[in-house]
Amino acid sequence: MGKTVDLALKACRKRQSPKTGFVHLFHEEESQDTIPLFENVCFAFALLQQKQTEAVLEGKTLLEKLLPFQTQEGNFPTFLHEYPKCFDRLMGLKIAPLFVQIVKRFSLGLGDLKEKLLKSVDRILQFTEPLERPPLWEHRFRKLKGEDADFTPITQEEWFQWLLSEQLKEETPSLTIPFHSGLQLFLGGPETQEKGEPKPCPIEWALSESDGFQHRLLQDHPAVIRAAALFPVTQDPTPDFSTWIKENGIRFLWKGTTLHSLSIPKGKWVDEKLLFDLKDFVSPEKGDLIEVACFCDISPETEISIEENKGTVFFLGQTITIKTPTQKISLRFDLLQGSGEFCGAIFRANRPNQTACKGAFSFSAFDWKIALRTLRREGDCQIVATLNISQ
Repeated sequence: MGKTVDLALKACRKRQSPKTGFVHLFHEEESQDTIPLFENVCFAFALLQQKQTEAVLEGKTLLEKLLPFQTQEGNFPTFLHEYPKCFDRLMGLKIAPLFVQIVKRFSLGLGDLKEKLLKSVDRILQFTEPLERPPLWEHRFRKLKGEDADFTPITQEEWFQWLLSEQLKEETPSLTIPFHSGLQLFLGGPETQEKGEPKPCPIEWALSESDGFQHRLLQDHPAVIRAAALFPVTQDPTPDFSTWIKENGIRFLWKGTTLHSLSIPKGKWVDEKLLFDLKDFVSPEKGDLIEVACFCDISPETEISIEENKGTVFFLGQTITIKTPTQKISLRFDLLQGSGEFCGAIFRANRPNQTACKGAFSFSAFDWKIALRTLRREGDCQIVATLNISQ
């Protein structure tokens, strides 16, 4: 993965300490303290893939410094400062495929390091064998032993770990990964947003390598460090520049200067319409009661209007239009069942799964929230949202 490895090395260099030589990172947040084991093994793997003398020597030196952190039992710490404690009993299984790939692909240039890596993998397997392993890690354990195993991933992390295991045999993956090649976007699992775009995950680089990366995957991001552990994967292309996702909340995504999205965390999709069931007793006078909400990323090329006019307040039956150079979305709310009074508003906010609101961005807003406030309602109500999409 030439381009992916280059991006991973740039991300590593940006986070590499001149004092320790390690990548310093804490759960994908910038940090100058913690040294994660997995990302540093990925760093070493990326250096070896450069096949340049200085890079190979640096990669080997990095591995020589990491291997002594294996405990007598055979496991590794998640972060080096935790040694000899290992809070993740499966940490050894997580890095073992990388050790196997290093030995397989760079055997001639490893010298004594080859035997050390093989011995480390054996100790990991011995430590892990008597443990009770969840299905994902049973799949990993069997693959490391060269045995057949099946597992169907759901979340992006499970897909990443599954692919890492499947590639031990260098065979075509047995499952089709939920991926949109036109948007270069992984579609499985719940939505995760980072600022104005979907948060990148390592598997997206592996699936996009052969097509060349779009803007979102060319940006510096710590997730690309883990992507260096994977090899390119090809699937049937999906060239469309937009897609609906109607699981785990409803999303519509489309291309622009950035990757745009309209996210509707609640509601059910029935006959090409979106229904919101409003139940239980409510007391609007006690606070700002919002029972229906949609989120659209804030972007310089996004325009939002109400009945073709600029505004921030709307009512039932009025049309809200979201317009970018490549897509136009019309959205209208109506009362389908029950009785009540509602008032809509458009303001800056963050969708529930926004991950960037920390540190310097703790009080930042990255979305337009199109919200329907309940002023009064008697009993249960049903709101219907009608969407029309055109280019």
